[in-house]
Amino acid sequence: MKKLLIPLLSFLAIPTTMAVNIESKVIEIGIETAFEGYLNTNLEQKVRVEEERIAEEERIAEEKRKAEEKRIAEEAKLEFYNALTFFKEGDSLKAIKIIKSSLKKNSNSKDGWILKALINAYEFDKYEDAIEDIDKALEIDDGYAFAHAVKAEIFYWDLNGSLSKTLKYLEKGMNISPEDPHINFIAGDIQFDNGFVVLGGDTFDLDKKSKDKKALSLKSFEKAKNSFEKTLANINLDRYKNPLAESSYTLDVTYTTTALLGDTKFELYFLYKDIKERSKAKQYLEEALEHYSKAISMAPPQEEVENLELDRDLDLISPADLYRARGDVYSWMNNKWKKACSDWKVAKKLGDEGARDNFRIFKC
Repeated sequence: MKKLLIPLLSFLAIPTTMAVNIESKVIEIGIETAFEGYLNTNLEQKVRVEEERIAEEERIAEEKRKAEEKRIAEEAKLEFYNALTFFKEGDSLKAIKIIKSSLKKNSNSKDGWILKALINAYEFDKYEDAIEDIDKALEIDDGYAFAHAVKAEIFYWDLNGSLSKTLKYLEKGMNISPEDPHINFIAGDIQFDNGFVVLGGDTFDLDKKSKDKKALSLKSFEKAKNSFEKTLANINLDRYKNPLAESSYTLDVTYTTTALLGDTKFELYFLYKDIKERSKAKQYLEEALEHYSKAISMAPPQEEVENLELDRDLDLISPADLYRARGDVYSWMNNKWKKACSDWKVAKKLGDEGARDNFRIFKC
């Protein structure tokens, strides 16, 4: 019996021993797993902390970059307005130096390129450079109406460009902003000049000029009239405020446009008179008188205009020009000879040679 009991007890003891061994192994494995989990968790935390640190550094760097970009942009903007001020004041050297610095900081400034073009064209006679500057502005924004008009202006007046190509440039701007007073001023000035060009330079002796050319001249002066009228109608509207355009006017644009509208209608008087449209001719003669009178009422002093002409080598509309022109208009009206002589006398005193000649020829 003892022999049987011992093996049985031994057998019964084996599972207990195995259980202990298995339990120990499980505990050992659990400890290792927990340790590995701890290590993994700790590693993940370190990775996360590192990622957060990198993200924070990148955020700070991005904020600094944006702040620097903003600072540079504001500096470029400030330089633009400083250059614009110097341009208005006639200090071309400072103006070109500062606008170049501004464009180095912000080469995507379309206004910056147009200002540089205006300075190059009107202060340094660098017309090809000005066209290149305008083209850079148009690369940034081809819908920049004023840029198209300035290109037409420089091409026509300074590069002696053809009217056909000039009008292509001009039409791009007009199509984008047909009521813009500054674009219309440029258009009116070009069409006014072309009215004379097609007739050989003047409207004298119309009976000796080609009928077709007179028709072309009349059409051009009518277009000039329409453009100048749009300029006067819209020049004070807020939506058409344009510091760049305004900086290019040596004299007040309303004054200059009013005077040019008088000139335009005076020429149209002769052209309509030539084709026997007397009613239309009379209307334009009377309107020319009104425009000249209004321009005289807002004219700057003669001396101021003459000083500007000498300083900037320009031919500007002076009070003397207006009194002589209004005297000419009066001379074509019935019973207005005394007024014609009176205006010529004023213009003569202001130094106008044409008025002096008229005063003598018509025995005022």
